[in-house]
Amino acid sequence: MVGAAIGSSVGSDAVTYALVALGIAVIISAFLMIIKQYERAVILRLGRYHRQVGQAVQTRLPFVDSILVVDVREKVREFNAERMLTKDNVPVTIDAILRYRIIEERAKDSILNVENFNEMIQQVSQTTLRNNIGSSAFQDVLSKREEINQHVKGIIASEASNWGIEVTGVEIRQVIIPQELEAAMSMEAQAEREKNARVKYGESEVQVAKQFEEASRVYADNPVAYALRQSNMLYESIKIQGTIVMVPSESLNSMGFGNLALTQAYLENTKAAAKKQGQKAPPEAGSG
Repeated sequence: MVGAAIGSSVGSDAVTYALVALGIAVIISAFLMIIKQYERAVILRLGRYHRQVGQAVQTRLPFVDSILVVDVREKVREFNAERMLTKDNVPVTIDAILRYRIIEERAKDSILNVENFNEMIQQVSQTTLRNNIGSSAFQDVLSKREEINQHVKGIIASEASNWGIEVTGVEIRQVIIPQELEAAMSMEAQAEREKNARVKYGESEVQVAKQFEEASRVYADNPVAYALRQSNMLYESIKIQGTIVMVPSESLNSMGFGNLALTQAYLENTKAAAKKQGQKAPPEAGSG
């Protein structure tokens, strides 16, 4: 009507037809709405739930239907528990993430059953995490993250099911502790590593001693093998050091080289004594 009136005042049929067509298009578009692929819409007719529609072009009644659109794509929210005390009174700050999405068939529940489902699920996640950390020991928080994740996820999923929300994952990203406690834990870990190193060293010493004990039994039954081993040790030492000065000592005697020197000296003294005795004795053939 407005277009026809303007066209008549202008006196042009073309303008009249164009304005009438534009008016008809505006009226038709008021009855249509476009829902994107990742959206779902809830139609409230005169304030009451009428139906839920999916993607594509949908119809509605202007001034009668109210359209509420919700995004069904998976969402990620950060939540944390600041300065929480664990079961053994260790202060920690936990950072975590929550992944969830709207169930397509129950999109109306996320609109009609809760005012702001994004804010609600974040608050529930934070409260659940704080309660769980408060009932867990500090070592469990560090070593059993996967169990805590699954436990927190189960509680949040139970609450979110009333809102048409599916919880797809909960992950603890970071556990922050005071610097003093971190330094103490570092010292404790270092002491534990040093203790383990000493234990390993002692075990290796026992194994070496057992090998030496086995070798001593072999050498005790085979003096030739023991002598050859001594010679090989001396050869290897000379090859590495170049020159070795052998000083008589208990350690030298324990290796057998001292005993070898004593034996050689004993033989030389015996030869000298025998030669001297032969010179002093009268010949037995002359007396006969």
